[in-house]
Amino acid sequence: MHHRTLCGGLAVVLGGLVLVWPLATGADTIDLKSVNLTTVLSRVLERNPGLDEYPYRFRAADAAVVQAGIRPSTEVSLEVENIAGSGQWAGTDGAEVTLALSQTVELGGQRDARMESARRAGEVSRLDYDLARLDLLGEANRRYLALVAAERRVTLAEKALGLAGDAEQAAQRRVAAGAAPSSERRRLVLSRQAAERDLERSRMDRRSASQRLAALWGETGEQGLRAAEELLPLPDLPGLEQWRGRLDQAPRLREFASLARLAEARARLAQANGSRDVRFSVGARHDESSGDQAAVLGFSMPLNLSNPNRGNEARRLAEVDLLEARRSAARIELLSLVEGLYLDLQQRRTEVRSILEQSLPEARRLYEEVQAGYRRGRYSVLDLIDAAHSRLALERRVTDLAEGFHQQRNELERLTGTSLAAEARAQGDSQ
Repeated sequence: MHHRTLCGGLAVVLGGLVLVWPLATGADTIDLKSVNLTTVLSRVLERNPGLDEYPYRFRAADAAVVQAGIRPSTEVSLEVENIAGSGQWAGTDGAEVTLALSQTVELGGQRDARMESARRAGEVSRLDYDLARLDLLGEANRRYLALVAAERRVTLAEKALGLAGDAEQAAQRRVAAGAAPSSERRRLVLSRQAAERDLERSRMDRRSASQRLAALWGETGEQGLRAAEELLPLPDLPGLEQWRGRLDQAPRLREFASLARLAEARARLAQANGSRDVRFSVGARHDESSGDQAAVLGFSMPLNLSNPNRGNEARRLAEVDLLEARRSAARIELLSLVEGLYLDLQQRRTEVRSILEQSLPEARRLYEEVQAGYRRGRYSVLDLIDAAHSRLALERRVTDLAEGFHQQRNELERLTGTSLAAEARAQGDSQ
C-alpha cells in the first residue's frame, strides 16, 4: 500500500470561501482498495445525496427574481350604465357603455426594491449551498482522518501482538530450560491472547471507519477502504495572528453578512411599498340614446396622510440591527474558539514532539534492555510486560494526539474558511 503524510494541501473554492485540507504531495498511484483525500472529496461532491435539493432551490430563487420584476398588469374594464330601468332608461335604448384600460404606475421604486430583495434571497440560498458543501467536505475530512487513525491503530495492534508473541517464545525457552516456572508462560499466553483480541477489535474499528466514509457518497456494506496518507509528521502551524486576520471571512460571519444584506433589501422594499402609486385610465364611452362617442380619462392616487407601511419598515430596520448585533456576538465567540483551538493545537504538537524525540526512544531502549535481561533471568515477566505496555502506551498516545491535531486543525480551517499554512507553502514554492 502506498502511504503519504498529511502535509500538503487541497484547496476547494466555495462561493468565495477557500477550504484547504492537509494533503501529501507526490503521485497518486494507489491500489483499488486505497483512497486518498482528493478522491474522497471528489466522490462526496459528485455523489452525496444531501446536495441534490439545491439545484431546485436555485431555480426557485431565479423564478422569484423574475416574478419580482413583473410590472403591474394593465387592466381592462367594461361598464354599462342606464339599462333595465324605467322611462327613458327602459331596456337598453338609453345605455351608456364605457370601455377603459387602466395602468398602475409605481412611483416609489417598488419594482427595483422587489428585485433587489429577491436577488439577496437568492444569494442567501447560494451561500447555504456553499456552507452545506463546506460542512460536507469537513465531515468527509473528519471521517477520512478517522480511517487514517484506524489504520495506524491496526498497525500498533499488530506490533503489540508481535511483542507479545516474542515474549511468549522467550518464556517458553526459559520454562523448557527450567529457569522459570510454567506460570510465566501462561501469563504471557494470556497477554498474547489479549493482544489478539485488541487486534481484532482494531480491525473492526477500521472496517467501521471505512463504511462510515463510503456512506458519504452513497455506498453501503463492506467497502474495505484503506487510507493512502498517514498522520505523521504533523504539518507546520501558522501564527495565531494569521488566523485572526482571516476571521472576517469565516463562513458563519459571511452568512450573517448575507442575511443582513437581505434584511436591508427588505427594509428598502417596505419603504418603497409605503409610497403612493398613481393609477391612470383611458377609454371610450358610447351613448346608445344619442349615438355619440366620447373619450374617458381617469386618474387616481391614494391620499396617504402618513406612511401606511411604517410598521413593516420599522420591523425590517430592527431586523438589520438585530443581525448586526448577532454578527458582533458571533465574531467574539469565533475569536474565542479560534484562540482555544490554536492553543490546543500547539499543546498537542509540543507533546507529540516530546514523546517522539524523548520518551519513545527511551521506552524502546528500556524494552530492549528488559527483554534481553529477561532471557538471562535478570528481570521478571512482570518487568517485561510493563516495559512492553509502556512502549505501546506512548505510541498509542502519539496516535491519539496526532489524530486530534488533524481534527482540530480541520475544525479551525472550517471555522475560518481558509488554510493559511497551504497558502504560505504555495507562496514559498512560487518564490
